[in-house]
Amino acid sequence: MTRSDTPDLRQRRQQAMTDALREWDPEAEILWDEDSGRLSVYTTLPSERVSTILAALGEPVTSCGDGEGSDQECCGCCSH
Repeated sequence: MTRSDTPDLRQRRQQAMTDALREWDPEAEILWDEDSGRLSVYTTLPSERVSTILAALGEPVTSCGDGEGSDQECCGCCSH
């Protein structure tokens, strides 16, 4: 998310991403850190699946590369 997003737009985008992930993982959560502008994705889905789901919404994801995740689980270190 960009810092130029309005709070309402950020909230709607965050909810859309959460809803999309919850179709595959009912307990998925996305939290937005206002200070860093990063999203934290909490899910049991593989990181590739998370990226695919969010990309389908027009929300590309890049990993920061310093997390401890594997190919099977997200390290929780993704930014958007």
